[in-house]
Amino acid sequence: MRHYQLKFICLILMSFVGAANSQIQNTNDWHPNTRILDEGTKHPNSGDGSSASTLAHDVKKFYELLRDKKWHQTYELRAKAFREVMLETDYLAEGLKYENKWGLVNYEVLAAELENSDTASQDMDTAILICKFTELPGNTVSYSTVYWHREDGVWKCLSAGPKKLFIFDGLKRPEIDWR
Repeated sequence: MRHYQLKFICLILMSFVGAANSQIQNTNDWHPNTRILDEGTKHPNSGDGSSASTLAHDVKKFYELLRDKKWHQTYELRAKAFREVMLETDYLAEGLKYENKWGLVNYEVLAAELENSDTASQDMDTAILICKFTELPGNTVSYSTVYWHREDGVWKCLSAGPKKLFIFDGLKRPEIDWR
């Protein structure tokens, strides 16, 4: 009888370890599809190509930091309009509260529209991305329109896109005062 109880306990423990390893493997299987952004870098809409090239770099950097749960760094890469509405302390508290339950498995950029300003100031540049996100728990898939804005030469995210935590929400473009 004890032999069967021991096997049963071992089986239960192995299933917990397997589930934990599955979640770890899912977050380590990082292969975002950013082909559309990369193509924009090769064939930019702007004359010098810097806007598209920097957008691709900054988007990739943001989502890598988000995957790694670098909450402070992702907050710094959020648009000024977002940071005026969401305090950093609230953002960090939400991220830390759920970081053991949430994870960004992957993302794919499905469409991208870059709007360059007609003025000399690049701070009027905007980008709209349509993205597919896969999140833990459960490898949940969601689709989002993600808004980006160029501030002081760096592309900043207004709405992050994933759906599982409220800190990923942002202002929608028609309500934005970019300043």
